[in-house]
Amino acid sequence: MVDLVSKRMFDSFQKYAPTNALCNESLASIETLKRFSHENRTRKKDFQNAHANLFAIKEDLPQVAIEMQRKACNGLTCYCIKSTSPVNESRRELTNLALKNILDYCPATKKVTLMNRIFNHLAQVYELKKYPYPQVEGTVVRDERVKRAIDATSLQQFQDTDGNDDDVYQGLLQRNTARAKKLLHDMRSKLSDFLLRFTSWVLYKLLPCFLNAVVVHPQDVEMLQQAGKTNLPMIFLPLHRSHLDYILMSFILLNNDVKCPLVASGDNLRIPFFGSLLRGLGAFFIKRRVDPIMGRKDLLYKTILHTYMNESLRAGHNIEFFLEGGRTRTGKPCMPKYGILSVIVEAVIDGTVEDALLVPVSINYEKLVDGNFVREQLGQPKEMESFWSAIKAIWHVLNSNYGMIRVDFNQPFSLCKMIKTFNTNGRIPTTFNKQLKSNPSSTSLYGTDVVSDEHKSIVESISKHVIYDCSFTQAVMSTNAVAFLLLNKFRNGCKAQVLVDALEELKLDLIAKGKEIGFVGDNLDIINYSIDLLGPGLVRKEKDKHEEYIRPVAMLPNVIELSYYSNALVPTFALDSLIAISLFAMDLSKGYVDQTDLIEHCTRLCDHLQYEFIFCKPCQTLEDNILGAIDNMIQRHECFSLEPRNEDTSSKRVYFNADMDDDNDVYIRPVRLYLNSKGKDHLLFLRSLLMPLVDIYAVTAECMTQLVGRNLHERELVGDILEYIRTQLRAGSLQYQESVSVDPIKNALKLFQKMDLVEIHQEKKIRLYYLKDEQDNDESVRVVYDKINAYRRKQTLDDDIFDKLATREDEDEVDDEEEEEELVEFA
Repeated sequence: MVDLVSKRMFDSFQKYAPTNALCNESLASIETLKRFSHENRTRKKDFQNAHANLFAIKEDLPQVAIEMQRKACNGLTCYCIKSTSPVNESRRELTNLALKNILDYCPATKKVTLMNRIFNHLAQVYELKKYPYPQVEGTVVRDERVKRAIDATSLQQFQDTDGNDDDVYQGLLQRNTARAKKLLHDMRSKLSDFLLRFTSWVLYKLLPCFLNAVVVHPQDVEMLQQAGKTNLPMIFLPLHRSHLDYILMSFILLNNDVKCPLVASGDNLRIPFFGSLLRGLGAFFIKRRVDPIMGRKDLLYKTILHTYMNESLRAGHNIEFFLEGGRTRTGKPCMPKYGILSVIVEAVIDGTVEDALLVPVSINYEKLVDGNFVREQLGQPKEMESFWSAIKAIWHVLNSNYGMIRVDFNQPFSLCKMIKTFNTNGRIPTTFNKQLKSNPSSTSLYGTDVVSDEHKSIVESISKHVIYDCSFTQAVMSTNAVAFLLLNKFRNGCKAQVLVDALEELKLDLIAKGKEIGFVGDNLDIINYSIDLLGPGLVRKEKDKHEEYIRPVAMLPNVIELSYYSNALVPTFALDSLIAISLFAMDLSKGYVDQTDLIEHCTRLCDHLQYEFIFCKPCQTLEDNILGAIDNMIQRHECFSLEPRNEDTSSKRVYFNADMDDDNDVYIRPVRLYLNSKGKDHLLFLRSLLMPLVDIYAVTAECMTQLVGRNLHERELVGDILEYIRTQLRAGSLQYQESVSVDPIKNALKLFQKMDLVEIHQEKKIRLYYLKDEQDNDESVRVVYDKINAYRRKQTLDDDIFDKLATREDEDEVDDEEEEEELVEFA
């Protein structure tokens, strides 16, 4: 009876507590509930004491607080990084310390004169702190490691010729020496302090032509300046969204007296004039892809690259490179490439450099400066960069508006200490749960180089940690939020006020998840601003009987570009979405599911989508993250309850029953998650977020029957899958137009390769796909297809189940009111 009465009182207080209090406080504990009771109701002291004693009988519920203010400085959310940072932790609050627009930021000059005020940008770049940028080309050529590589390559070539003439060997030696110098000449950076300053002055004039602001947090800048005083090289690791990324990075660092880095750039950018300009701004050019067979044999190129990077670190250069490899084509962070980081990790392990500071960087754009990647996602080949294409792009950019850019520098952490964290006695600590392991790229330096398994695990763990942190700390821009809501919640359009309310709710969800919101102001103004930036090709306003409707352009090819902006938010809700998808794939006829079964289904689905998202950091467990997401769905949106309605639970614990087995050992009864009708709409919304990906993977699996008894070129296979998806869309079998996308198809093929269904033969630029010998039949393909297609099963009992729940809860509402009246009389 006591249990039932306390439960009813808890529901009563939760129902009538003020809305603003619910937003800023947690109702997750009885102590918090008593505080709300004290603040909002005037009771006699004896009733308050009796009230407290009554609640003391009930076991406390788990406390889940919702952070309404900015957390500590970016990157301090993980204990394994906190312990490795040489920089003092300093909290920052957005309410107390405003963001700064770098385009307006001109520090006071040493001498305030009329000329300095007139030519303030020129005076600023003139008075910037000067750093030495030594050239290491000569050191690399003389390095013993390079000489040994030249000798080894020449000897191997000499043996392959079956010759015995010493002149032939000497000729090979000279030829490889010349090749080594040419490789280094084409690769090297010519970082120039003068060119940096001149380019900075030009950017001060050009960036305001197409950008409203380039925003950074001043505490981030102070943190980098403090890290620079350690005299350790800093390794900047930004997410890669645009060619403007590395220019902005150097621009921001230079104008805040932080040493500019050398930037690893793809050799596709080594074009006339612009290639030389980038080289002078710090770019060194590396091969984007390496042939898996020839790459293993090309010892000379690998040695030149390794030695150049090692000598640059030893000379005190900072380095910047993109863990994702290339720019993201979908808006989601890409899986990391391990090549360059493996070189730096080995340099620290073998003592070439004492240590290095890794600095994850999050960059986000209100509107992407590079245009869009619609052509590539529709299966058309990428257009290679050229001088005239660069000129055309620059002219277009200068005559457009791209809004604001937000750059967040995360907490620097010691690579040496991080290696020790992930390497306890030569192994990953047993407290770290088994992660979803992905195969390294066969075309990256990491895939072709000889790296010990121990070092591979360390490199992979650090890389995924960095990508996860960058994604988590990336600020949400207004265009991301509006595109996310329109594409996933209001695909058929909605009234402006409905979108305003949804945006407010989304902001609360993001704050609860610890995300930083990169926009402020009235929600209606934010929506109108975002719609203007996105343009009528993506979002349209319509008026109907004096009411304004806002509709997304959810058709090809526009929907692919709109999904790019929406996808910036999808990783935040990825686990929630997979829980909803897994839930609807289970039997819901009983009105509840076992939490263990739900976690098992969700884990299996995470494994299928392991090339799309990093679901947890290497120092976390996937199961804990899933449980955290379930708790959030219970607390924030009441999707589930932990006990059924209309059931006497006076003799039961809230979360589990402890029973005794035959051996007198305590075991825990599986937790049951009971569906709530209130959470139906939210569950359906979450399910829709990743259903396009599940559809793509299922259709790709179905198309694997084309490989039975034959092989196909990658372009032909992907083209056939895209055409089949279009056919299914026209037939109505698929619902989401954004399913026509190349990147998820390629990721699905990687998954099938890991599942030992598909094999890939690659030589030069040709990739052939074929089924493994033991899997070369329709039945094996059907097995894989069924595993994925099980999550597409549409619940036919949804409406009936939730209608019954709603009816039952309405009856409970009447019972609640009657019991509350009796409780008041009793009190």
